[in-house]
Amino acid sequence: MKKIALLGGGAALIAGIAIAASSIESGLNVGDTVPAFHPKHIAGPHKGTDACPPCTWGARPQVQVWVGYDKSENSTKIAKALDAAMKKYEAKELKAFMIHMGRCEACTTDMPPKLEQMAKENGLERVAVAFLPNADDPAAKSYKINGSTAVKNTIFVYSKKKVVAKFVNLVADEEGLAALNAAIAKVVE
Repeated sequence: MKKIALLGGGAALIAGIAIAASSIESGLNVGDTVPAFHPKHIAGPHKGTDACPPCTWGARPQVQVWVGYDKSENSTKIAKALDAAMKKYEAKELKAFMIHMGRCEACTTDMPPKLEQMAKENGLERVAVAFLPNADDPAAKSYKINGSTAVKNTIFVYSKKKVVAKFVNLVADEEGLAALNAAIAKVVE
């Protein structure tokens, strides 16, 4: 079960789209406040820093994508969609971050150059591509990211540091990206 949760007009609207027999929980819930954390930025506007995404951009509308066991093709499509959304909503100051979590000891050294190459090859100029060495990082725990291999990605759309929409295991197909773009359009209103 892929869950999409949206908060609007003071009331919560939860819509579910069945894609599997069981539901997978991961991440903060709609209405929760996003905490501070300091990932290693590999590409994008904060490259070479450990800038805190919610701290740096404050109350602006933002999207965080926590990449766990997702295929690079899917996470790259999400990153490209976010880069396009940031361009579209530049006047609204939309910001987006991809936080990739290392899953093995070798990932700590192998993943950052691969992420930098992916960003370069796909022309990602606006999306901040960041890295956390492992799923046990305190930031992942504070965001309640489920470290199970069943969790491909966890996405938060938020404004004023409050989660407005959440996606778990978003598939970057036409339907999935349309749902993500609808949540983004709502948060930049």
